[in-house]
Amino acid sequence: MRQETDHQTDETTPSDVVLVDSHVHLYDCFDRVTFFDSALNNLRHAAQALGLPADTPGCLMFTEMSGDHAFESLIKQHKLPGGWTFHPAAEGRSLVAAKDGRDVLTLIAGRQIVTRENIEVLALCCNEEFTDGRAVEHTIEKVIEVGGLPVLPYGVGKWSGARGVIVDDLLNSALGSRLMLGDNAGRLSLAGEPKQFALARERGVWVLPGTDPLPFPAQARGVGRYGMVLTGGIDPGKPAASAKQSIETANQQPRVFGRTDGPIRFLGLQSAMQLRKRLRKR
Repeated sequence: MRQETDHQTDETTPSDVVLVDSHVHLYDCFDRVTFFDSALNNLRHAAQALGLPADTPGCLMFTEMSGDHAFESLIKQHKLPGGWTFHPAAEGRSLVAAKDGRDVLTLIAGRQIVTRENIEVLALCCNEEFTDGRAVEHTIEKVIEVGGLPVLPYGVGKWSGARGVIVDDLLNSALGSRLMLGDNAGRLSLAGEPKQFALARERGVWVLPGTDPLPFPAQARGVGRYGMVLTGGIDPGKPAASAKQSIETANQQPRVFGRTDGPIRFLGLQSAMQLRKRLRKR
């Protein structure tokens, strides 16, 4: 997948595209006004870099882990300082975020599940609860059963060894055509893509990019800096269903905006995460 958008061409018009960050966490440590202001600004900058109008619609796909319910809390909170308000769409799996009375972002519910094999599965476009620790095939089937879009997200070291073999086998299985893979902004750019990305695209399985922010306060500023151009638009009456349909029916890999991390940023964040894990174990 290309990381730079400067030399790519696209025949879609501004009216039928949405800029989507497909892997979003709204952690408790994030300042929510900073989170939404940054997402809006980052998506506007991405639109300008792509040659699209600055007000091209933006979408954040939530991927909440077990016990996290930030999406539901936004419904109850309804408003934030800085002119932010939230109102649910009719379908129940999405919200519209407005800034100073103007609709600017679509928020779509989703979950992140850890399987028995310690493989992560995203359930995009749904707000059902899932149980961690089940077999990966069972988990994927449950996501499909409730109408979600199952995604296997890349993570540092998570597709190597035995787990990498499982991902390969899933792509080659009957479930492979029902899956998507996920890329994230924290992947080291110099390392190149994991081999599973090329394998997936050969089979018409697309790689969905998103920021996948880490649980540090400063990471709230990075949401919306890495994602995809989704053609077909999003139906305001049923955002989750229409976004899922646009992804599933895309006839080519969605265009990417933004870049993955360079070595200094990558090493700094990975070191911070390892330190955080050790402190939590104590």
